Formats: sequence, structure tokens, C-alpha cells
Amino acid sequence: MISIVAALPVVVRRIKIVFSRKLYIKVLLGMLLVLLLSYVGAFLLITEVSYTLSFVCLIFTLLIIRWIIRCTNEVNKKVAFFFSAVKNRDASLHFQNVADDPLLASLQSNMNEIVSLLNGSRYEVEEKRLYYESVLRVLMHEIRNSVTPVTSLSADLLQYCESYTSEQLKESLEVINGQAKNLSAFLDSYHRLTHLPEPDMRMVDVTELFRRLERLLCAEPDSKEVRYVCHEPVMLHADVNLITLALINLIRNGLQAVSAKGNEGEVVVEALIKDGCVCILVSDNGTGIPDEFLSSVFIPFFSTKPEGSGIGLSIVERVVKLHDGHLSVSSQPGVRTTFIMTFNNPVQRVVR
Repeated sequence: MISIVAALPVVVRRIKIVFSRKLYIKVLLGMLLVLLLSYVGAFLLITEVSYTLSFVCLIFTLLIIRWIIRCTNEVNKKVAFFFSAVKNRDASLHFQNVADDPLLASLQSNMNEIVSLLNGSRYEVEEKRLYYESVLRVLMHEIRNSVTPVTSLSADLLQYCESYTSEQLKESLEVINGQAKNLSAFLDSYHRLTHLPEPDMRMVDVTELFRRLERLLCAEPDSKEVRYVCHEPVMLHADVNLITLALINLIRNGLQAVSAKGNEGEVVVEALIKDGCVCILVSDNGTGIPDEFLSSVFIPFFSTKPEGSGIGLSIVERVVKLHDGHLSVSSQPGVRTTFIMTFNNPVQRVVR
């Protein structure tokens, strides 16, 4: 809803200008003609110069009054429809352009713009609602899985505590403690996702960023399978620590995906400029992501790996959004999976 709230004052101001300059001028000219024709008709009637011309003036006066009423009613009717649509969040309303009436054409264009903004805002709100619903379902599922064994086991201990041996009591407490630790680790992961620091934006040399990643990951298993490609020296306006965190998560995901391929596995980290934007791609030739999971990979705590926390890709997406960027993924299982980080800030090339 933020976009439409920000845009409404501008468009409403334009509507006011249309009313004040065009509609008022039309009404004013119409009233002047009414007064003039009324005066001429009255003069002709009183002086008995011509009853016919006096009658003609009366007819024209009535026609002009009818035109003024029709003009204002037409505008009022459309404005009423418009505000009714906004009130009811009806984004299907669209006003046809009136080619022979510049006033209505301009007014309807402005109202169509607001309805279009309302439509975009509605889809944005619905998308966020579905996202948070999916996150809530995952949270409830994970918390229930951790709490249910604790609840049943502790209730059993309370009811039959005398029948338990000391060894059985110890085992039961270890299970409860393990479940509590799992729940605590899960909540810590959620805290990390929702409490990322605000980015400290600076100009980052992408080539130097890749060298930094290479140094940080040199101790990782199979790190030699990672290849860094920078097609041309370019600067990125970003927080170097957050971008490093995001890329490490993507690279580790790639290394896990190619772990079963041995020497044939490959992870490529590539920087390029596309459509005036800096893009960083992380691709691998590992197992890939099935089509039915592609739309869910960025949902917090969703993971296709048995030991996966499901938090890594969510953190990457969050980091990219903090940079006003966009993260996308494409995958052909068994062939290649590519994550694309697109940054919309202006491109600055490095002069060496």
C-alpha cells in the first residue's frame, strides 16, 4: 500500500488542477453565455423588436444550461464511480478515454492511473500475505515437532516417575534437553534472519570481493571447485560484509550440490553487467532443484536437504532486498542451477 499512498497526493493534485482550470472555465463561459443571451432575449422582448429572436435566445439559454448540467453531472458521476472503486478496493474499473472532451480525457487518465496503482498494491499485499502465511505454517510445524515429544515425555515422567530407573530418567531428560536445544537453535536462526543489520553502503570493487571470497573459503572442503569470473572490472554500491555473507551461503549450497560429482563438480561465481545493472551469478552443475520446489526455496526454514536449516537462502534474499536488488533462481536438475543477484544501482566501471 505504500506506493499508492505515496502517489495519491500527486494524482489527486492533478485532478484538482483539471477541475479548477478546465471545468471551472467551461462552467464560467457557459454562465456568461446564459447571462448574455438572457439579457439579449429580455431586451428584444421588452422593446418588442423581435419575438422570434427573443424565443431563439431563450432556447439557446436552455440548451446551454442543459449542457452545463450534463457536463458537471458526467464528471461527478465518473468521480463517484472512481471513489467507490477505491473504497471497495475494486481494481477492475477502467474509464474509456473521451477523445472529443479534453477535460474528461485528462480526468479519466488520472483516475485510471490511481486504479492501476491500487491494483498493483493489492497484488503486492496479497503476495506478502501468502508469504507470511507460509512462514507461519513452517514456524508452527517446527515448534510443534520440538514441543510435542517434550510434552508427552514429561507428562509420562510425572505420571509414572516411580517406575522409571535412574538410567531411564537420565535418558528421558537428555531427550527433553536435546529437543529444547533444537528449538533454541531454530529460534536463533529466525532471529538471525529478522535482525540483519542495516547495510553500510560503500563502493566495492567486485574483483576484490571475489579475491576476498577465495581467501575466506580456501579452507572449505572442495573449495578448489569454485571458479570466479569477472568479465570486466566494475564497482558495486553495497555492504561488503552482507554481500560476502550472501555469496558464501550460495557458494556453500553449490558445493553441497556438487559433492557427489567428485572432480566433475563445478561452482562458478560470475559478475557481469546486464541491462545497465550489476549481476552476480552463482551456478553449479549439481543435483539441481525440482520444479515443484523452485517457488519455495526462499521461504524461511524450507529445505530439501535432511540436515538443512532452510535459513541460508532466506538470508541471501533478505540481503539482496536490503540492497534494493532482486534474487532469482533457475534450475535444470542434473544439469545446472543458477542463482542471480541483480543490483539496480548505477554501474561504475573500474579504471585501472
